[in-house]
Amino acid sequence: MSRWMRLWRRMSTFLPPLLMVLLAAFSWWVAREAMHAGHGPGGAPEPPQKPDYFLHDFHTSSFNAQGQLTVQLSGAAMQHIPGNNTVHITAPVLRALSPQGVMTTAQAQNGISNADASNVQLLGDAVVHRSVPGAPELTVRSDFLNIFPNAQRLSSNRPTTVQRGATVFSGGSLEMNGLDGTFAMQGKVSGKLAGAGG
Repeated sequence: MSRWMRLWRRMSTFLPPLLMVLLAAFSWWVAREAMHAGHGPGGAPEPPQKPDYFLHDFHTSSFNAQGQLTVQLSGAAMQHIPGNNTVHITAPVLRALSPQGVMTTAQAQNGISNADASNVQLLGDAVVHRSVPGAPELTVRSDFLNIFPNAQRLSSNRPTTVQRGATVFSGGSLEMNGLDGTFAMQGKVSGKLAGAGG
C-alpha cells in the first residue's frame, strides 16, 4: 500500500496545475463558442442592415461662408443604413448652385448616397438638369444615373437621353465628363442635331 500512497502523493502535486490547465481550456472554449454564436454561422459579424435613423418629408439647405444658398435637398423619406454607411432617399430633389452660377437640379424616384456623397445613385425616372450661364441647358434622363460629384462624372448602364439645347442624343449607356462637357454613348445610339432637318 505504501507504493500506492507514494504514487498518489506524486500525482497530487501535479493535480492543481493539471486542473488549472483544464479550467483554462474550458474557459477558452466557452468564450470562443459565445463569440461564434453572436456572429452567426460564418464567424464574421454581420453589419447592421436596419436603418438607425429616419427622416420624413424633410428639407435641408447648405450655405456658403457669405450666407448664400448653395445646396437644397428634399425628399419624402430618408434613412441611414449603418451596415454599409449609406443614405437612402425616397423622391429626392436636389438643387445646387456653384460659385460660377451653374445651377444643377436632380430628381428621381429613389436615391442612394455613400457617407461622403462622393457617389450618388438616382433610380427610377432620374433627371439631371444643368444650366450654365451663356451655354445651352443640359438635361440627362435615364432609369438609372450614377453620379460622382467630386470628379464631376456621370454614368449609366441603362438607356439614356442627353439633351443640350435643341440637340438630343439617345443611347444604351452613358459616360459623361462634366469638367469638359464631353460624353460617350454605347449601344444603339441615335441623335438629332440642332438646326438639322427633321
